[in-house]
Amino acid sequence: MTRFFLLVLLASPARAGDWRDEVVYFLMTDRFADGDVKNDDLGFKEFDPKNGAYYSGGDIAGIRSKLDYIQGLGASAVWLTPPVANVWNDPALKMSGYHGYWARDFMKLDEHLGTLEDYRGLADDLHRRKMKLIQDIVVNHTGDFFGSDLKLKSGIVPSTGPTQRPFNLNDPSDPLQRGASVYHWTSDITDYANDEQRLKWQMSGLDDLNTSSPAVRQALRESYDFWISSVGVDGFRLDTAHYVEHEFWRDFVRSKDKDFLTLGEVWIHAEPFSDKADKEAAEYLGTKEQPELSAVLNFPLAMELRSVFAKGAAPARLKYRLESLNKFYRDGLGSGNFVDNHDMARFLSEGSEDGLAQALAAVFTVPGIPVVYAGTEQGFRETRGSMFKEGYGSGGQDHFDAGHPLYQLIQELARVRRENDVFRRGTLTPLYGEASGAGALAYRLDMGKEKALVLFNTADEPVLLAELETGLETGVRMQPVFLRHLDRFAELRVGERLSMLLPPRAVLALKSAGPAAAPPAPAAAVIDPLPAGPLGEKAVEVRGTASRDGNVLLIVDGRLSRPIRARREGGRWSASLDAGRLADGEHTLIAMVGEPEKLGLSKPRGFSVSIPWKRIAEVEDPVGDDRGPLGTYRYPLAPGFEGRADIERVSLYRRGPGAKWVVKMAKGLSDGWNPPLGFDHVCFNIFLSWPDGRGVRVLPRMNAEMPEGQTWDFGLFLGGWTVALYPASGSTAGSMAPPVQPPPKVKSDKKAGTVEIVFDLDAFRGVGSFDGAEFNVTTWDYDGMEGGLRPLAPEPADYVFGGGKADGVKWMDAAGPVK
Repeated sequence: MTRFFLLVLLASPARAGDWRDEVVYFLMTDRFADGDVKNDDLGFKEFDPKNGAYYSGGDIAGIRSKLDYIQGLGASAVWLTPPVANVWNDPALKMSGYHGYWARDFMKLDEHLGTLEDYRGLADDLHRRKMKLIQDIVVNHTGDFFGSDLKLKSGIVPSTGPTQRPFNLNDPSDPLQRGASVYHWTSDITDYANDEQRLKWQMSGLDDLNTSSPAVRQALRESYDFWISSVGVDGFRLDTAHYVEHEFWRDFVRSKDKDFLTLGEVWIHAEPFSDKADKEAAEYLGTKEQPELSAVLNFPLAMELRSVFAKGAAPARLKYRLESLNKFYRDGLGSGNFVDNHDMARFLSEGSEDGLAQALAAVFTVPGIPVVYAGTEQGFRETRGSMFKEGYGSGGQDHFDAGHPLYQLIQELARVRRENDVFRRGTLTPLYGEASGAGALAYRLDMGKEKALVLFNTADEPVLLAELETGLETGVRMQPVFLRHLDRFAELRVGERLSMLLPPRAVLALKSAGPAAAPPAPAAAVIDPLPAGPLGEKAVEVRGTASRDGNVLLIVDGRLSRPIRARREGGRWSASLDAGRLADGEHTLIAMVGEPEKLGLSKPRGFSVSIPWKRIAEVEDPVGDDRGPLGTYRYPLAPGFEGRADIERVSLYRRGPGAKWVVKMAKGLSDGWNPPLGFDHVCFNIFLSWPDGRGVRVLPRMNAEMPEGQTWDFGLFLGGWTVALYPASGSTAGSMAPPVQPPPKVKSDKKAGTVEIVFDLDAFRGVGSFDGAEFNVTTWDYDGMEGGLRPLAPEPADYVFGGGKADGVKWMDAAGPVK
């Protein structure tokens, strides 16, 4: 056994128990709090709080000064970004390693963060509070000291290469250094589905370490052993774990100390209703015979939480993902559950505060290790904005408000989780997820005789949850332990079936309080079987029976705002269902009978709709006209940009209430940065207008307006990492209005070079049809993390468009209108 693992076995005073009992607070040290201004600017032009690419001044002393704030939130562990010595300034990239992931020495603390004594002091402070310290570590790469052309770069400070052996053997032109095989000496990844590239090629230009080398492994063990023995960290978060071979992790993580956390970043894009990504991520947990990591960050779950609660996707998708949580992640022991992180757009840049509250409620009421990213509790919309007023993106004010509604929400959720074992240790059973769009979600947790039931309405209107099969005994008394957007009540009697009206964006978490026998009520109505197979454009007659007096209403997908009145003759009723007004996919139908004060319900009847798309318009765009409005624009100089914004064709399709827009790109699609939506190096701004609309001319963030006499009513910003549909009302020249739900569904086809966007009419409030709508599209590119459009300058640079003024119009190609 190596020295590294012997030391892991010597657990620190704080390290004991089950990590599902913890709440982890993740912070970027440079952006959290500045406790010592003397280490902010070390004279290498690396410090610039006005520029998000450089140091802002946060440090370890700052973290120590805010532990009351962190612990008050309900957090019991602090995860901080890599504190090791980093690149301070790369003049070619015009960036610094403020974030900690561009190491030059894995055994040295970065001078901007403080001293080793400061770091030891932080660990001691946390342990005295019975809290834990998690250090982010990197084993896959160092900083970017040589390019994809395998030539050393110049001008990097404070050193032009790693200073630690053997990582300083990084000159590919020296046969001896190259022969040492410390690095893989490869170019950038171009195909993330290719295992050889994923494991051995460079990711975003970062120098890829040969983790199969015994010398590299030994050096990494010694490096991270140092932080355990010298500081007393309680766990590691393992950056880019998916880019390192399994054999490395089996060799590196062999500790018998189950209390030491190894939490891996295994970022794999998951397709809806597929557990392939979960299965692949869970492989990094290893087996009993060959263990690897103790847990992985659950990206498939995080993406589905955002899709359902931020973007209005069907809760059936999240129900499926919760089933995968059960199947692959060892009762939650192997799952780090989160909503936001430092590498993706904030939840609130895509969704509402109500949606965020629901996503957090889910994180705190399912098995796993809850992780909260700093700033989420303060309503941040900027991914890497600073918590302290002097830092980047802070808006000139501190953000340590313990009275913020989201801070108090997380505080309450942490208390509920802490006081109720069933949410931490219970067996999860997903019960229901609406399949057609936003609506009800339900799951149950069981821990011996202790039961919990959690219900959500993800829609912005009331929905009816009808005859939910709970799996509980008849007449069980359930008491609420968490409520949101529901009137408080003492208890609810729940049987084998549950029916209730859920207000918009409601959350209800219930815990069993004992039995109370009550016979189940018979169904008040029955819906006859519907025609076999999917329904089409023609209306169908729906029939059934009712055993109670009163009007009969049909409710589609639980939406009470759109009832269908039935015709009643005695105990029989019938109604016409116009399936042509429904979106393709799965739906449910409920019959509601009786008077308002005493309603009865049928069991839900499922059905599906399938209507073919019809192409109604197409516009060809000249190839090679991607030079901006002046004909002078040039692409950024970094590899992958040239020609990616050139539109070849735009097509428009109609089906029922929906519209589909398809753009074909002249030079196909790039996915070199592994974007979840399948394309990068280009983004789209699409503007929709209606003949009777009351829109605006100004185009947000583009330094442009619609042509004279034209306006737009809704805009869509689409990039490889984000999709945001927003109204003209509230949009300005500098910003888009808050997004509306649901956003369109996006699918890309690299082989065909197309991006397909399916619009849901429900998102366009006040619009009854796409009849007469016009679509205009422009292309540019953006920073996939913060979402800002890339700059324009007279001369291009690696990530700067050229050929125009800084305040010039930002589009490379434009097409439309398509009507």
